[in-house]
Amino acid sequence: MNNNTRIKTILILAANPTSTSRLRLDEEVREIDEGLRRANKREEFKLEQKWAVRRRGAACR
Repeated sequence: MNNNTRIKTILILAANPTSTSRLRLDEEVREIDEGLRRANKREEFKLEQKWAVRRRGAACR
């Protein structure tokens, strides 16, 4: 990688409202990560995962 190349971070944000079907975010992120590994310029990107999880049924205040 060229020293002048800046690494770009890919951030994924998602919400799963209670009135919708459950998302399978772990599978989605794995597929994105695998696609990035196969990309031509993969060394220019970094996929960072930050999970914010609440138990189902927990009240939001």
